[in-house]
Amino acid sequence: MKIDPLFLEKYIIATRVKVFDYLASISEKRIQRNKSKDSKNSLFLIKNISKTEKYQKIIERIKNFNINDESKYKSSKSKNSGSFINEIISSSNYQKLIFQINKFKKKKVEQKKSKKNNKRVSLKKKVAGNGNFKNIIYQINQFRVKLNIPFNLQKNYFIKSLIPNYKINIQLFEGFKKYRLFNKDSLLKRKNNKKFDQKIGIIFYSDHNIIFISLNINLNNRININGVTEIPIPGNVIGDTLVEDSNELANIVLDSINLLDLNTAPLLVVLSSSFFNIHTFKASDLKQISLSDRKVQSKSPYLADNTLVDFLRMSDPQISNGFVRTTYSQKDFIKGWTDTLEMIDLPVIGLVPAAPLIFDAITKTTLEEKTILIDIELKVTTLLIGGELSELNSHKLPFGSSLYISTNLKDSGKNYFDRVLNSIKIIMNNNNDKLPSNIFVMGSGLDNLINSESPLPKGFKSIAELKLSDFSYSPKTMQIHELLSNSIGSRIFSLASILTSCV
Repeated sequence: MKIDPLFLEKYIIATRVKVFDYLASISEKRIQRNKSKDSKNSLFLIKNISKTEKYQKIIERIKNFNINDESKYKSSKSKNSGSFINEIISSSNYQKLIFQINKFKKKKVEQKKSKKNNKRVSLKKKVAGNGNFKNIIYQINQFRVKLNIPFNLQKNYFIKSLIPNYKINIQLFEGFKKYRLFNKDSLLKRKNNKKFDQKIGIIFYSDHNIIFISLNINLNNRININGVTEIPIPGNVIGDTLVEDSNELANIVLDSINLLDLNTAPLLVVLSSSFFNIHTFKASDLKQISLSDRKVQSKSPYLADNTLVDFLRMSDPQISNGFVRTTYSQKDFIKGWTDTLEMIDLPVIGLVPAAPLIFDAITKTTLEEKTILIDIELKVTTLLIGGELSELNSHKLPFGSSLYISTNLKDSGKNYFDRVLNSIKIIMNNNNDKLPSNIFVMGSGLDNLINSESPLPKGFKSIAELKLSDFSYSPKTMQIHELLSNSIGSRIFSLASILTSCV
């Protein structure tokens, strides 16, 4: 067996105690061979070997053993030295020492690998904890959730989920692919780079008026509104309950699209809440989640053949006592809009009711057991009452802001909100529910009832105060800002929040 001189220099000289153990074991064996009957004397001899002259000479030989010069070591003919080294090599204690050294070396290698892995894990944790990274992951997860909405896109046009071939989604995913997690400078440039912004058009219909909005949205859902126009729609184009002339409606929409330069932008169509009815069922109460279920049919305000229903589970599908939200709409009315959109032939993000998306956004920011949202229109007030991931039901109140408009805005607002509050109390008392601390308000009629000098009464809160979206709206800087209404401030807040919920 060959010995590496450097190995001996490092380990044998540094482990004199091991050599002592070895010498002690040799002495013990010799004592046993002499058949010594006095075990105490044997132990005494073993313990006192270190005091003998022979042991001291061996230690001196180990200390003075020069193995820096490998050639001298190899050419050494000293029988005593060779015998001494061979004796150490062949000993069991030496083999144990070699085993321990190899074990130590292996442990060190594993520790180095472990440190590298720990550095990688800590780096991953650091990246995962980064707010920008979390925001991107949040957007991806939101997108995936929307893709899993359980309804047939070929048959149901209303409340479409985001589809991969829509340009807005391609734009977002291209941004995700090019996102550099470890390059802060590159990330900062992308945040501020306008080429990553997506242009979007919003169409909002309510009270025989259509509002068109042109805006840009970046990867952080920051919205910049750059154009607004409002157009009156005659009754022969859209009636009270139906789209009477899809061709004429398509021409009106195309004119505004050209005016706002939205010819290649995806569109989000938002319809007023009065065209929809919402009811929530317990999943265990339904035999099947479809319009053919009798309980589902019983809550529709329209004839079965003219009813379009969208279903949304409000909890885990595997939980039998979860909730299923049903949104009812008149099929002929929705078909009139989808026919119009087919003529326009632009990508569509979705066709959605105004209030439910706002309601869901509010419940994420409040801790109330029950949340109340009222959507004020000119002739109708839609009342939504429910909770987060639980029951949500809509109620139609047969009055709007137009009934209370007068020269005295302070009295107008007070009279309207007093009546709304009485209606809410009746509904809450019938259900044995407590009135929440705030009732949230939105809608096209809100601007007719309040201003800076006549704010909302106590107990009512505008959704503008919740900051549900991040947007900029500066009419003075816009080239196109044409309105029929005195103000559309409340609708701008609503539409920006709805867009944030959709994308």
